[in-house]
Amino acid sequence: MEAACDFCNRRQWKLTLLTPYVTDWGLEKIDPLLQALDTMAPHGTEVVVNDWGVLRQVANRSNADLLVVLGRGLNRMFRDPRVPDVGPEHLGGDAPPSAWRSASHQSQGFRTMLRSAGIQRIETDMPMQGMQDLDPDEQDLKLSVHLPYGMVASGRICMMSALGQSASVRFPPPRACTAPCHDYTLELRAPWTRRAVGAGRLPLVAEDSFLPLDHVLNRRRNAFPAHENDDAPRFIQKGNTHFYCLDEEKVDSALDWVHRNPTADRIVVAPDVPM
Repeated sequence: MEAACDFCNRRQWKLTLLTPYVTDWGLEKIDPLLQALDTMAPHGTEVVVNDWGVLRQVANRSNADLLVVLGRGLNRMFRDPRVPDVGPEHLGGDAPPSAWRSASHQSQGFRTMLRSAGIQRIETDMPMQGMQDLDPDEQDLKLSVHLPYGMVASGRICMMSALGQSASVRFPPPRACTAPCHDYTLELRAPWTRRAVGAGRLPLVAEDSFLPLDHVLNRRRNAFPAHENDDAPRFIQKGNTHFYCLDEEKVDSALDWVHRNPTADRIVVAPDVPM
């Protein structure tokens, strides 16, 4: 960290320290990094927090020059790439509810709590189904939008690390990670979410009626179509984290959203799947 601070200071660059979610042991590992920032951080240094414990660590430090950013791991939203396709079937329609196009940062109470903790910026993904425009009272904190990859979920159990392992050690958190994600990326398909022919819209059903048999409830397919012919949603797995990737049309839509919402004044571009 000292070398990174010195490198940025000599070039008058700003520095961003991106921190993950951590265990108690991980908090101890982050503390020396924050100590180095206390004395050597370039002006305008940011610390991105994805763990409430790390946020408390940063908030308790005396370096008032650090800019604290809420990471997208703590900014909740419907990121599942299957959501735009499945639709709210329990409501009998296809239009996603507005709640599916909102995020934690659009809650006034949540933003009040963040400001009290010293948060000055929020990072967000652009979900596949898009996001509602911000109301005027939702624009008190700056936003950074990540494109084109969005983070679905992450956890301590790594399916990639479990490949080839015996059942007894397949799913506990590994004591030592062999980091297969440095060499491999998994693409997972969910073809059973796609609407089958004749099942474009599920009807509302009264209690005293029956569901017409021409509407297929279970869309699970018995065989995978060829990869190039399958437009089903994709999950991208890198290590213990699932991502999705916006196509060109959705990236254009996300850029339009950024232009309409001036609080979103930064775009974070990942040319490849984030590690």
